[in-house]
Amino acid sequence: MFLKGLATPAQSATRSRAETSVFASAHPAPRNAIALIFDLEGFSGFFNQPDVHDYLPVFINRIFGAVDICISGGLKYWEREPVEISPLLVQLVHMKFMGDGGLYVFLPHQNETAFRGDTIRALLNRIWNLKSSFDVVLEKCADEIPVMDLPQRIRFGVSRGSVLELHREDGGPSEYVGFCINLASRLQRYCPELGFLGSARLGLPERDLRKHDYMKVVATKIKGFTKEIVIVDKEEFEALPTAIAEDLFERLPTADD
Repeated sequence: MFLKGLATPAQSATRSRAETSVFASAHPAPRNAIALIFDLEGFSGFFNQPDVHDYLPVFINRIFGAVDICISGGLKYWEREPVEISPLLVQLVHMKFMGDGGLYVFLPHQNETAFRGDTIRALLNRIWNLKSSFDVVLEKCADEIPVMDLPQRIRFGVSRGSVLELHREDGGPSEYVGFCINLASRLQRYCPELGFLGSARLGLPERDLRKHDYMKVVATKIKGFTKEIVIVDKEEFEALPTAIAEDLFERLPTADD
């Protein structure tokens, strides 16, 4: 029996855990960053197969390895003509498996405060090509992962903005929070038929977008966000069923409007 007003042992333990600081109160100032999130469509079906734990690390490593090549350089084996690519001029400060995909956070190169336009353009082109040739990555997995129902598609969302680095009290890896991370997460799942959306906050000029067959449109129904200007592949967007395009997007006004 316990007296009123006195905490039980269980309550005291719970309170003690709640009062433990996970993150340090001091932290660096917010920094300009790019957030890249990918999602593996159909991962739940793959995960629910018998004895998949024997192959899960192999599959995850293969996917992260392909994304890492887009960032850190290496042989783009999924291209029609495989070619070695150089590392992007960014600082990769955070990489995390998120259950059915991954999160990457980049800072500008070395002591720079802004991202170079050619770096952002290369990042978009590389991940779009990976998305479009994902079947080749799956073929690479065939000998290592003898199960059915591998995730057949990879989706990407990319955004830019300020992130805050949170240092752990126990000295473990930092965590990052910020608007751009939330937006990248929303973008990768916003229109599965496209599988690739970038925020116009990346800052690429219109001439660069047109040169590489991208276009800007307005996403009108991103959960938790107001209307957002996004970057899409022009050919893929034009191929969307009219009902989907009109439901999820608006065209930007032109000079002739």
